[in-house]
Amino acid sequence: MFLHKPTLAELDLVAHAWEKILAEKPNTFRQQTLDDIRARPEFYLESIDGALDGSMLTLEDGSKVPKLPMITRYMWVDGAPAGAISYRWQPGTTELPVHVLGHIGYETFPWHQRQGYATSALAAMLEFPRQQGMPHIEITTNLENVASQKVITRNGGVLRSEEHTSELQSPDHLVCRLLLEKK
Repeated sequence: MFLHKPTLAELDLVAHAWEKILAEKPNTFRQQTLDDIRARPEFYLESIDGALDGSMLTLEDGSKVPKLPMITRYMWVDGAPAGAISYRWQPGTTELPVHVLGHIGYETFPWHQRQGYATSALAAMLEFPRQQGMPHIEITTNLENVASQKVITRNGGVLRSEEHTSELQSPDHLVCRLLLEKK
């Protein structure tokens, strides 16, 4: 497994994976990702490299908010995506808007879970916030998601709280903090 920014030619593989996930678990953000890949593939590839492009994100409740800069890479195995991981931030601060659950979010596609890909992907993705000089990042995970908790702790994460921080965030999420030391 390695982290990979897909090429234009590989976007059909990525889109197919999101279609498969959406058939099982509909989600507004996943659907927006698929829509961007299908409608504006070049724009999508530019948007996953951290540029602020002024576009809006539609939240689950239908409200719209400005997208944060975000770096997204795909967990790539045997020539196809096995999952996705994204690092998002607000320039100049470690704080995040209330609608963003953490600096890094990841998802291993069901047909590739329990193979250590998320642990390896998080370890590799931590290089981006380190390069920006972030002293720490926060990642949240569902209280019942023991596998995700292990991914975080295997990368040095520690439990910070079990309370949600806003009415927009889920009360059943753990907030974990990873301290980032420069290598």
